[in-house]
Amino acid sequence: MKNIFKIFLVVLAFFIAQGVRAEISFNVLVLPVDLFKVCANYYCYPDVSNIIAEDIIDNFNKTGNINSPSLYYVRKAMEENPQIKSYTNSVFARFKDNKKLDFAALKAIGKAFNANSILLISNDVPVDGAYAKRNYWEMLVLSTNFGILYPYEMETKAVLVDTVNDLAMWSCVYKKKISDNNNLFSAPNASDAYAKLEYLKMYSKDILAKSISQNIYLRFFPKIVDPTPLVQDTKPEGAYFRYESSAPSIRPKLLEESRPKKTDDFGEIIDNNYGEVLFGI
Repeated sequence: MKNIFKIFLVVLAFFIAQGVRAEISFNVLVLPVDLFKVCANYYCYPDVSNIIAEDIIDNFNKTGNINSPSLYYVRKAMEENPQIKSYTNSVFARFKDNKKLDFAALKAIGKAFNANSILLISNDVPVDGAYAKRNYWEMLVLSTNFGILYPYEMETKAVLVDTVNDLAMWSCVYKKKISDNNNLFSAPNASDAYAKLEYLKMYSKDILAKSISQNIYLRFFPKIVDPTPLVQDTKPEGAYFRYESSAPSIRPKLLEESRPKKTDDFGEIIDNNYGEVLFGI
């Protein structure tokens, strides 16, 4: 009888724990370093870090476990609070220039938005190694006007910061080839520029934002699952900006990000250890 009672208590505790876990939610503030650059380029297109951030925010809010305010709300709130906006600009400058984190400023920003976690997103096109980095649209204008041939890669860095304990919970760098096989990256007319914008949006929505969202979700809700087969879907391809839409690879262990990453011909990370696809196609 005692054993049956113990088993009952264990089962009851398990279901209670599951119910409590279902109620757990986290507030994550997503901050692209180009947050305040609205229509700041020749094409008047949103900067890439903003495109990625919006997709990540949508993914978070769809889970029901992670809450994230829209970029519109964040901009408006910062305009009403000049001190927090000043802190944010300082954080962006340090992070974009030398990838340093200003934990004191991040703590104040997180407190203002009732968030203990902040996700920083940056996006650049490195030139001549790491000596110069330019905005995606700025590089497109220069390459178009001067007929530059160069094997450009777009580099996106994401860092999840715990503002309570002043530490980086997770970070990763994603690289994507954007020039074609002849190292040409240009938009001689408006339709070409718009096509590049659409491919950027698809790449973010189908691959990049999903991968970042899933990595972060697993930081808050870690789980060990059986491997999920890679799912591929045919999407429009262009010689200058090709990609395969596939389920993002993931390793749920915290220390796995330190291992070297392999990439394919299109700059996508190759990893045969797939976890559960939370933001699948």
